[in-house]
Amino acid sequence: MTALQASTKKPLTRTRLIGFAAMGVCALGYTGMGLALLAGKFEHIDMTHAALLAAVAALIGEIGLWVGAGCLGLTLFKKRKAMLDKLFRRQPRPSEV
Repeated sequence: MTALQASTKKPLTRTRLIGFAAMGVCALGYTGMGLALLAGKFEHIDMTHAALLAAVAALIGEIGLWVGAGCLGLTLFKKRKAMLDKLFRRQPRPSEV
């Protein structure tokens, strides 16, 4: 690992960890939705049950998407806020992370 790579490595804070875990749940939810619809299409299960299962999996994926985007967006906001505080020579507020 070079010195440049070591200096650009971001610490894994609790907020970022929650965000990445939620994005994993998002991926699992949408994959489950697709597999449920595919199982219904190939008549492994009844299409009514496949649609219900796909709806539940899509809801789980959507929740993961919103939570992940919120947490990861919050980390970007805090980084930009700290940069603006430094630029305008303001006292930074203590972080609650």
